[in-house]
This record gives sequence, C-alpha cells and structure tokens, in this order.
Amino acid sequence: MLERFEDKLEKLKKGLEWMSKDRKVVLPHHKTFELVEEMLEIVESLKKEKNDK
Repeated sequence: MLERFEDKLEKLKKGLEWMSKDRKVVLPHHKTFELVEEMLEIVESLKKEKNDK
C-alpha cells in the first residue's frame, strides 16, 4: 500500500515538473490537458485510499 502511495506521489511530482517553468520542452496543449486529467485522477485515488483507512 505504501509503495503504491509513493508511486502515485512520484507520478504527480513528474507531472508537475513537466509543466513547470524549468521544463526542457514545452508540452502541446492537448498533452498538458491529458497530464492534468491524469494527475487529478491520481489525487482522487489518493483521497479515496485515505478515506478507506
């Protein structure tokens, strides 16, 4: 369980890095929207896991 939690946090961190001002490549709009949707799903799953405990 903790490992999955850490994996999800790492995915969130990478997604935020891809959208940060320090990124090396600019993402196309549609890729940015997909990334935001993916990160929102991760946040929702983390919230659900927290509430299930």
